[in-house]
Amino acid sequence: MDVLILAAGLGKRMEDLTKTLPKPLLSVKGKPLIDYAFDLIEPLQKENIFVNTHYHSDLIQSHIKKNYENIKISMEPEILGTGGGIKKIHQNDLLVLNTDNIWHQHFSQEIKRAWEFFQNNQNIDNLLLTKANRDFHDLEILPDQSIQFPSNNCNVQFQGCHIIRKGALEEYPEIFNISTYWDKCSKEKKLFNFLTTTENTHIGTKDLYLKYTN
Repeated sequence: MDVLILAAGLGKRMEDLTKTLPKPLLSVKGKPLIDYAFDLIEPLQKENIFVNTHYHSDLIQSHIKKNYENIKISMEPEILGTGGGIKKIHQNDLLVLNTDNIWHQHFSQEIKRAWEFFQNNQNIDNLLLTKANRDFHDLEILPDQSIQFPSNNCNVQFQGCHIIRKGALEEYPEIFNISTYWDKCSKEKKLFNFLTTTENTHIGTKDLYLKYTN
């Protein structure tokens, strides 16, 4: 598989914390957020690892070059949106990871199972890894495990991790939000759920970050 770690966002929800530092480099327990993603994918069999960058791209590139080898940097001179960022590097079946999470190492085993499920079900173009959560839901899973998007009767939480089929974004523009694709993919019954059990802590806002790090 190829892997894309999303690191191009402006980090606006972190407010002043990202004024001089991009969100993927914010430290949690002595380690930058992006390093949790690198640690997560280390046990996986992968062909290429991509990181897309935009905001404070120089800082992210410097960190990667100092600490990792064979990482392909996708520089976005302008924000392409999550969909556009994926399309720019999308040549093979692709695992996409957010940098909003404290990824737990054992989640890689659930990714392996999701990858096998994806490869065995060619009718699926996009497989979203989810978790049942009593406190927060943002996606609606139907009885056949397909995803209704946009979601109204939400019953699971998106884990910030999904697998997308080669060629799925060919017809889309260079700049677009992934939700546009999910809408169409859902209507075509090609957007599906893979339920996981690992609790990956989400810290995508300043309040959540401070709550978790203080």
